[in-house]
Amino acid sequence: MTSSKKRIGRPTTTDPRVHRYNFKLTTEENIRFKQMLCKAGLEHNRSRFIVKRIFAEEFVVIKRDPSKVQFIARLNDFYFQFQRIGHNCAPVKAI
Repeated sequence: MTSSKKRIGRPTTTDPRVHRYNFKLTTEENIRFKQMLCKAGLEHNRSRFIVKRIFAEEFVVIKRDPSKVQFIARLNDFYFQFQRIGHNCAPVKAI
């Protein structure tokens, strides 16, 4: 009886990131860096932002318009009202 052990945990990558670099910023540079992060919309992922800036890769910024989100929510509510009416009318059609 052969037993093969299953790996538990996160799967390993083919090209792991093992090299690390540290750098320090002045107050002015830090302010500029944070502004660039906010403008790019990557406040939560600083390392990815830095790598993309260093290697000049293009990064996509997706901005949400709150008015469109509200419009879609209202449109969904409208659809669900029609759906409820259809469910309420279904027994009447069966008669």
